[in-house]
Amino acid sequence: MSRNYLGVKASALVAMRSQFAVIGPGLWLLQILTTTLFQMWFFVLVSDFADDPTATPSYVALGNAVASLTYAAVYGVCMSAGAEKHMGTMSGIMSTPTRVFYVFLGKGVYQSLIGMFTVTMSLLFSVLFFGVDLSAAEPLTLALVLLVTCFSMVGFGMIIGSIGVYVRSSMVLGSIVLYLGLLLCGVNFPISYLPDWLEPASLVFPLTYGVDAVRDVATGAGLMDVSGYLVVMLLIGMAFYVLAYVLFSYFEKLALKHGSLDVF
Repeated sequence: MSRNYLGVKASALVAMRSQFAVIGPGLWLLQILTTTLFQMWFFVLVSDFADDPTATPSYVALGNAVASLTYAAVYGVCMSAGAEKHMGTMSGIMSTPTRVFYVFLGKGVYQSLIGMFTVTMSLLFSVLFFGVDLSAAEPLTLALVLLVTCFSMVGFGMIIGSIGVYVRSSMVLGSIVLYLGLLLCGVNFPISYLPDWLEPASLVFPLTYGVDAVRDVATGAGLMDVSGYLVVMLLIGMAFYVLAYVLFSYFEKLALKHGSLDVF
């Protein structure tokens, strides 16, 4: 069993234990559920006020349900480095035999589980409160689309998180990117509404393809119908992980050179 695999596994377990050591399961669950529900509710009310025949309340609710996984997949991953600095453990992580990329990859694995749980509960909310109809969806196809979307978005979060190894914190940048996703990825309105010069930017985000794929699956599309979306997300996701590996190595060297490992 390789050292890197053991490092990823150990990091995922530590991330889970430290999560519930700081916040109890009840409070953590309340935070997850209220955040996803009230964000969905807010944008549904906005869409209802706008009275757009395309961006209906059910359209917006389903988009926000899928986007909810980015709280863990992007924000949860990118804030990891800042959290380690805050607790004074970044120097210890750097001194382990496992490369820092694999340590934070383990944290990404844990956040993927959180993201899948979050999006599952959000889909349930969208059905119960906002009239989203998932009766025609194939459960396995829907689960696969969400899993691939989460995989790709964690890779995106790793890229942002790598910056946090060197700078004080990447949480602010993560917050900006998180809300850019709501604007650019067709969550609340079709990307065709974007200005022509801005529309290509949406194609960089795996969430764009994930939202479109879930909407297709909700109307009865099968695995082969959304296979194109899955392939694109996998390719983008793998490119993100490769770039994150390079960036973690670069910012690790930069942090050691300038002594910014404990700067928070």
